[in-house]
Amino acid sequence: MNLRHYISILRYPYEFMKFKRFGDNIRLGSGGKISRPDEISIGCNLYIGPHFIISPRNLSFGNNILIGPNFLLEGEDHVFSKPGYTIWETRKEKKIGYNIIENDVWIGGNVTVLKNVKIGEGCIVAAGSVVVKDLPPYSICVGVPCKPVKCRFTDDQLEFHLKAIKSNYSLADIVLNRKKSSKNS
Repeated sequence: MNLRHYISILRYPYEFMKFKRFGDNIRLGSGGKISRPDEISIGCNLYIGPHFIISPRNLSFGNNILIGPNFLLEGEDHVFSKPGYTIWETRKEKKIGYNIIENDVWIGGNVTVLKNVKIGEGCIVAAGSVVVKDLPPYSICVGVPCKPVKCRFTDDQLEFHLKAIKSNYSLADIVLNRKKSSKNS
């Protein structure tokens, strides 16, 4: 473990004691807030910039992830569609979800990720985006709502990359994922 990992543990001692699982080299920026750390699993090599808010319900971080400052991850929604009740009256009723951020992901600053979202392996999410649905592996995604706009690699480069990093995905898996994602856009 390096010094920055220890600083994160000192900065967030309660959270590190409660995480479901965490690997080596976890670096969390200052001014962050983590609700329910016992619902979070973290792989190795995670960096989250300062001033983040993570309110998970069943959250899993893979390995080798970079996240910019002011990251917001929300794992639940308020129930607001009950006729005869005000939003205030239903404020404690929640729809609970999950979030998965796979390996080798880069999320820019000021990104919001909502519940029931999987950010695929190798994905890049542009700064300022709002992620409301699954993002396919090895895509570059932007916007509000966030959508894939480009592939991170050519197919030849991707095939080499997948073998080099010993990915669980095959090129065929990713091509199929791209097709499904473009149909749903």
